[in-house]
Amino acid sequence: MKLPVDDATLSAWTTLLGLTEEETTDTVNKIEQTLRRGYVHRPLAIRHLSYEELTADMDVNEFALLFLITGMRCAGYPEAAQSVEERGIAAQLQADSTG
Repeated sequence: MKLPVDDATLSAWTTLLGLTEEETTDTVNKIEQTLRRGYVHRPLAIRHLSYEELTADMDVNEFALLFLITGMRCAGYPEAAQSVEERGIAAQLQADSTG
């Protein structure tokens, strides 16, 4: 998976969450697994696109949110991760309804 962030940014996030190198690798792998599950169930309108084409322009903010949520779970904070995830969903729903 090509990450939409550079190594310095990924390292900063890792440090912020207190993740080990193994936990960081696990976090990135879990994000990729999640995206691949979503890819399998993609809408018919985009069935012709490959996984790489669909994820090539992933927004840095989207990846940051996925890394935060998944990384918090890996670091042993599932309740905090759930809270962040719920807030992210609520913010997206609010943006969709106003935009």
